[in-house]
Amino acid sequence: MGFIGRHLCRKLADNNYRFEGFDLKNNRDIRNLIPEDLLGFDYVIHLAAQAKVPLSIDKPLFTNSHNIDGTLNLLWCAKEAKVKRFIFSSSSSVYGNQDTLPLKENMKPNPMSPYATQKIAGEYYCRNFAKLYGMETVSLRYFNVYGEEMPLDGAYSACIARFLDLKKKDKHLTIYGGTQTRDFTYVGDVVSALLSALHSPKIGKGEIINIGSGKNYSINKIAETLSDKSRHSPQRKGEPKHTLASIVKAKKLLEWSPETNLIKWLEDSNKS
Repeated sequence: MGFIGRHLCRKLADNNYRFEGFDLKNNRDIRNLIPEDLLGFDYVIHLAAQAKVPLSIDKPLFTNSHNIDGTLNLLWCAKEAKVKRFIFSSSSSVYGNQDTLPLKENMKPNPMSPYATQKIAGEYYCRNFAKLYGMETVSLRYFNVYGEEMPLDGAYSACIARFLDLKKKDKHLTIYGGTQTRDFTYVGDVVSALLSALHSPKIGKGEIINIGSGKNYSINKIAETLSDKSRHSPQRKGEPKHTLASIVKAKKLLEWSPETNLIKWLEDSNKS
């Protein structure tokens, strides 16, 4: 089970939902699921992905198989099993570099990596299934998710996880670039948005909705908050210069707003 998935499952259990997780760790590859696997379920929350931008650049065929073929198969199984609503986890990476901020859902995508392209394909497939087959779908674009238990090698806020680990080991923080800014979103806020997406009567027609904090910080600022020891390397390819989410649509359609402040969370984590 992945980073967001673990937090989501705990919240679902706390709220007495009946659910089942499908992932590679329990030998349930979404590319191989059949409709019978989803019979009796009302909702599908699709969090499964090969979510590393560098991996998608090095192995685009491999990530394409998981992120596009897997998504399409899961959509088809959900349709055949008569699932009520399908929630797709997309990514802010689809925006790439844009001329203006904040990033709004109606902007033309500018993918800078195969991973971002694969996420756009998933969004279009969700819209297709809503229009062609009448299955309720929605795509949530997450902005750099961070929080407890985030993986050191994952796609979500990897810099924060690495910085905290290096700080704990009293080592210099390695900063790739540094002046680029990111909208970081707490995992608990993402889970809250997912729960809102399960039941909101205002969505289901293939909408695309940003899930971000509505604030952005430079990578240098994150490092400075945690440590006075750092060293710089060039920014990695395939990554945009700036991200900042417009969350007007999320507030309107999901009645959702983020609650956790990144800098306070970092300062509290740095004390523990």
